[in-house]
Amino acid sequence: MNYYSLLKINNLIKNPRLKFLGLLCFHILKKRYISVQFDPVNACNLRCKMCYFTDKDYVKKLKGLFPKEELPLLSKAVLKRAAKLQVGCGTEPTLYKNLDDIFILAQQAKVPYISMTTNANLIEKDTLRNWVLHGLNEITVSLHGVTKESYEHFMGKGNFDRFLLSLQYITEIKKEFPDFKLRINYTFNEDNFLELKDFWKTFKDINIDYLQIRPIDKIGNTEYNNFSLEKILPVYNEVYTLVNKKAIEHNTILIAPKLDRLNYKQSMNSVIRPFTYCYISPLVFWHKDFNWKQETYNQYCKRTGFTSQMIRLIFAKNATIQALQNKSLNYDIN
Repeated sequence: MNYYSLLKINNLIKNPRLKFLGLLCFHILKKRYISVQFDPVNACNLRCKMCYFTDKDYVKKLKGLFPKEELPLLSKAVLKRAAKLQVGCGTEPTLYKNLDDIFILAQQAKVPYISMTTNANLIEKDTLRNWVLHGLNEITVSLHGVTKESYEHFMGKGNFDRFLLSLQYITEIKKEFPDFKLRINYTFNEDNFLELKDFWKTFKDINIDYLQIRPIDKIGNTEYNNFSLEKILPVYNEVYTLVNKKAIEHNTILIAPKLDRLNYKQSMNSVIRPFTYCYISPLVFWHKDFNWKQETYNQYCKRTGFTSQMIRLIFAKNATIQALQNKSLNYDIN
């Protein structure tokens, strides 16, 4: 099943107890339900103004890279239960020299959906082709401005012309591999939101499968710190409708929150996230009590009583369930 179909199903199921029941069934039937989010290197070549890489104190803590020799252990531990592998979450994966090894291991583990998030300033066509041949299904490109001026302003050290060249490379590779997907993630604020009206003028020749637009979030002492949506709210529906209309014309699926969910700080869609969102980096490996170098995810679940946890949550008090909410998955997939 397509990973986005799973997200749609999760969004359609409003009752959180049914979500836990579904997760329990997936677990018992040994189906894949984990989303592995992997930052193999704690570094970035850009200094985007809305990103924690402009927070000097935070960057001091972001050090290291994931050892190549431990990649097979990672694969054995979690990839056999992964519905998706996302390489690159908060750092730049193209700075990691062993990306091919990651994709090959995921392909061997038969992970059904392999994606990578990047700022795309270092993409080369031949390298991208190799990644696709090794199993990469989707590339997600971060974007904070539609014009050259705003792009280079918000994406410090970014080069707009080089960015456009990378998108052309991706579009050309998509002609060779029609099932390969391109997703654009556009983070908006009060100073770049209205540019979305011209999004399709700038990127009309780029074959985009998914476009996600999402509001700025506070992720540290970032250089840009205007988190207000006051100026956006009155015009949001107008811009949303225009972007969605153009997306349909370009055969692009829009992923975005509706106006009534724009300021939500919590989403019931996210209650299963603690059990499905597996974050890995050079400094972190998901749950602290998961001895991933010596045990598999199945063994970990058996040791910690995953089945019992799900049964308890199916019958838990509302307050217990509500405490599991966060702002993730707070959007609609059109």
